Amino acid sequence: MIHAAIAIYNRTIGFFSLPRLSGAGSFHFFLLPFYFLFLISCEKQTTPVTLPNPRLTLTIEDVAVTEAWLRLGAQETAAEQQIIVRRDSSEIYTLSGAITDTTLHDSALLPAHDYTYRAELRKNGQKIVGTEPVSITTIDTTSHDFQWEIFEFGGARGSSVLYDVAIVNENDIWAVGEIHTAETDTFDSLGNWVPPYNAVHWDGSEWELKRITYNGSFWTIKSVFAFSSNDVWFAAFVNWNGMNYVELPIPNILIGHGINKIWGTSGNDLYVVGTQGLIAHYTDQSWQRIYTGMNVNFYDIWGAANSQSGQTEIFILGSLPSIGQERAILHVDHNGRFSEVDVSGLPFSLKSVWFVPDKSIFVAGDGLFHKRNLDEPLWKNINQGHPNFYRESVRGNGLNDIFVGGHFGLFSHFNGVSWHHYNATQLPQFYGLYTSLAVKEDHVVAVGVFNAGLGIIVRGIRNP
Repeated sequence: MIHAAIAIYNRTIGFFSLPRLSGAGSFHFFLLPFYFLFLISCEKQTTPVTLPNPRLTLTIEDVAVTEAWLRLGAQETAAEQQIIVRRDSSEIYTLSGAITDTTLHDSALLPAHDYTYRAELRKNGQKIVGTEPVSITTIDTTSHDFQWEIFEFGGARGSSVLYDVAIVNENDIWAVGEIHTAETDTFDSLGNWVPPYNAVHWDGSEWELKRITYNGSFWTIKSVFAFSSNDVWFAAFVNWNGMNYVELPIPNILIGHGINKIWGTSGNDLYVVGTQGLIAHYTDQSWQRIYTGMNVNFYDIWGAANSQSGQTEIFILGSLPSIGQERAILHVDHNGRFSEVDVSGLPFSLKSVWFVPDKSIFVAGDGLFHKRNLDEPLWKNINQGHPNFYRESVRGNGLNDIFVGGHFGLFSHFNGVSWHHYNATQLPQFYGLYTSLAVKEDHVVAVGVFNAGLGIIVRGIRNP
C-alpha cells in the first residue's frame, strides 16, 4: 500500500509540475502535506493478518460387517499440521499437510463389535483441536448352515426347465417355466391335446403343478413376481388375485419381445425387461415403452428403497456378447431418470444385478463383481477362491447374506466375511444350472434345469 501511494504521488507531481514556470517549487511544497496524510490513511486501512481457525469433524458414512467408512471434515488446516485418527486406542490414520474433506476406510474390524473413533489436529506434537467421539457397531455374520430339499419335475416327453421363482412366504412359493410329464404333450381320451405345465406352487407341504393359459393357449412363462398371496404376476399378462388368474391385454409395445424379468413396488407400478432392448413401465393402468437405443437383451432388474431417505432406485442389466460384445447397466433414480453405469472392466456376458442402496452393487455373469457406489471408478473382482462357473443369478437379504447360483450346480452363500459353496458339500454338482433364485429372510429357493432335462427346485431353510 505504501509503495502504491508513492507511485500515486509521483504521478501526481508529474501531472501538476510545470518545470519552466516560476513558483513550481512552491507548488511541490503545497502538495507534500496531502501526500503524508494519504500515507497515514493507507497505513490505517491495511488489512491485519488473521491466524487460521482450524475446524475438524468426524462422522460415520457407512458400516458393514468388517468395514466402516468415516467422513473427515477439515477446514483451515495448514501444511505443517497433522491429523491423527484413532479407533479406540489404536492410531489408524496419520494425515499430513493441508487436509480437505475426505472419506476414510477402516477394514480391520470384527463382526458385531463396538468401536469408537476420534480425530485430532496437531502441530509440533501439540493438540490444537479434536472431534467429538463417534461410535459404531459392525454388522454380525449370518449362518451358512441350511437344511436343503431337492425337487425334480418332468423328465418325459420333452426337456423341462424352470426359469424364475418368487417367495411370498415359507408356505407360498411360485416357480415358472415349462414342465413336460408323462401325461402331457399327447391327446387325452377325448382327443384333446394336453399341453405342458408352466408353473408350480408350494403350499407348505407339497408342490402342485399348474397350467396357466392365456386366451386358452399354453405359453412358456419365464418370469414371476409376487407382492402378496393375492397379487402374483406372471410375465406382464396374467395376475393371480388369490382366487382367479386375470388375463390382461398384451400391449403392442410388448409384442415380439420375450419378457425375462419383472420388478415393481405394486401392481400399478411394474417394470418388465426383455429381449431386443425391451424396457417397459406399467402405471395408471397403461404401459409405456422406455427406449434406450440399446439392442442388448435385458436379463435382470432389481429395485430397492434407501433405508434413510425411503426413495427407491432401480438397476437394469443386459448384454449381447455374441454380437458386438455389447453389455449395459442402467440406473433409474427415484425421479425415474435413466442413466448409464460405467461397465469398464466388466466381462461382456452379464446376467444378474442386485444391490443395497448406498452400500454395494453386485453384478453376476461371467464372474462376480461389485462396487460400493456409482462414484467408485472400478468394479472389484470377487472371483478369487470361487468355482470357475458362470453365474446366472445373485440375490440377498443384506450385505451379510448374499446368494449366487449358476452353472454346474454352483450355489454359494456369503455371510459377510466368507463364502460357502454348497455344490461341493450339501448339494450335487451337475451338468445343468440354476437359472434364478429368490431369498426371503431364512428361506432361499433356486430353480433351473437338472441332468437329462429335469426341472429342479432347491429349497433351503436356515437352521436356528
